[in-house]
Amino acid sequence: KRGSYLVSSLSPNPSTFSLHSFPSMPPSSFFFFLYGRPRHCLSEFINAAYGVQVNVTHSLHGPDNNPNITTLTDLHNPHNLTCWRARAGADSGDWVFTLPLGRRFEITYISLQFCSQGQPSNPISISILKSMDHGRSWRPMQHYSSNCLEDFKQPSLTIAQTRHQETEPLCSDPRPLQRQRGSTVLAFSTLDGRPSSPDFDYSPTLQDWVTATDIRVVFHRTSNNEGEDTFAPLAISDLQVGGRCKCNGHASRCRRDDAGQAVCVCEHHTAGPDCDMCEDFYVDRPWHRATPTHPNPCVACECNGHSNKCRFSMEVFQQSGRKSGGVCLKCRHHTAGRHCQYCQNGFTRDTSKPLDHRKACQPCQCHPLGAVGRWCNQTSGQCLCREGVTGLRCNRCAPGYKQGKSPLRPCIRESEQTKERSGNTERTEECVSYCQPSEVKVRMNLETYCLKDYVLKVQVRGMERSGPWWQFSIAVQTVFRTGSSSRIRRGSQSLWVPDRDLGCGCPALHVGRTFLLIGAEEGERSLAPEESRLVADRSTLALQWREHWSPKLRGFRGCSRANRLYPRFVSVLNKHIHQTNSGFLR
Repeated sequence: KRGSYLVSSLSPNPSTFSLHSFPSMPPSSFFFFLYGRPRHCLSEFINAAYGVQVNVTHSLHGPDNNPNITTLTDLHNPHNLTCWRARAGADSGDWVFTLPLGRRFEITYISLQFCSQGQPSNPISISILKSMDHGRSWRPMQHYSSNCLEDFKQPSLTIAQTRHQETEPLCSDPRPLQRQRGSTVLAFSTLDGRPSSPDFDYSPTLQDWVTATDIRVVFHRTSNNEGEDTFAPLAISDLQVGGRCKCNGHASRCRRDDAGQAVCVCEHHTAGPDCDMCEDFYVDRPWHRATPTHPNPCVACECNGHSNKCRFSMEVFQQSGRKSGGVCLKCRHHTAGRHCQYCQNGFTRDTSKPLDHRKACQPCQCHPLGAVGRWCNQTSGQCLCREGVTGLRCNRCAPGYKQGKSPLRPCIRESEQTKERSGNTERTEECVSYCQPSEVKVRMNLETYCLKDYVLKVQVRGMERSGPWWQFSIAVQTVFRTGSSSRIRRGSQSLWVPDRDLGCGCPALHVGRTFLLIGAEEGERSLAPEESRLVADRSTLALQWREHWSPKLRGFRGCSRANRLYPRFVSVLNKHIHQTNSGFLR
């Protein structure tokens, strides 16, 4: 009764079962790890009713004199029975015995032992019910009656006829009852007579059928041959509920927590009171109940040691062929990607170190003058070089080029060196004419604003060369203004910049930064790879974003209301352009 016995076999008659002592077992690790592999677990088989107080009430007279009794669930001694007896004057009405189990159990049997040694003389009518929500709702599991049609309006059956009927309560005559050491015992097996019982571990329907948090036994009033309501003399010595903690095959034992409740000692990286969810970070696959053939342990996300947080994505899981759905969060050590397998922008992979090394990603060593921005190829580390510049880090001039004097063109062709010395370098003068606001005043006023076709807040995410053009991958975060012919929307887009303008630093865009982009759809527009693409050229202003600009830019609601459109913001913007030596070029 204290859990030292197991039901090893159940006979076809639900009122009989045999008990055999359970031999000693190896350590619990045997259950879930065999030869280093996870195994299906079974928590210990116990009498879940032992020591639990039973609430006894009468349908007509209310609670018993002592409604919370333990004589039914105490240590059973067949030589000194502790019996509960119905009080006098309760010959009609129903006696209701309610047993709270405290948690979810998978019930195997429920047994009642009567104090009397002979068979009850009066008709017997008993119902066994269960609750899965701690007594808020009840569902019948079995009826016992000598006249099932009259008492419960259903035929007498001991075996469910179909699989659809196997989770419905059956009704049968409990007599003759099993004799055990001079007493009579009524035993109900939850799986006996159920067609799917041999496949219990693979049948969610039967697993739900045997799950209960509370058990209720109701002794109904009966009628004798004269039609008078009588009740068979009721005296019960023992109530047992045999089963296992519902741990879904992921725990081999239960323990009492600080509140005195039984909780599963979960394995396979599962969690929850019933081991019905995966631990944090072990969500690469959906949770499943363990079976004898498939233990279904929870699997850790693959983050290459750069993150200890992840989430499950069903979309990713489906796309992977139902193999992996974990998405790493907050990748560290300058890594990025679903598995933290890439380097962030501005970093490149150090192939001399393993991927899980904390220094697997090293900063790009791009030359500040020879390279365009700080971005480099994540695999090779190759930086994006300006015209005439070469090298992994863009730190030397290419063949046919020599070092120049302009920081905007660090390398020039050898044939242009004489022109540069004489100050006749047309390209250098061209760069100075519109790329250095410290020498040429660039004023931003309302008229200039209204003449522009777009005013955008964008984040630069990447860049790639395409013939005479540079293609920037940008994310348009806010559209402050667009022309009548523009179709610029928020989201990911491509921005095209002519190579000769970018060589002069116009506009100065850097990967990973956010800019206020003010431009027109004229000038170099016809040179774009496609007419529908967004273009930035020498006439485009690219100012590094300041958060205090946002409310003032949103105030521009039309070019005709010049007196109401924040003239102070225009002066502040002009001051920013003139005070910054590099202006919008860097």
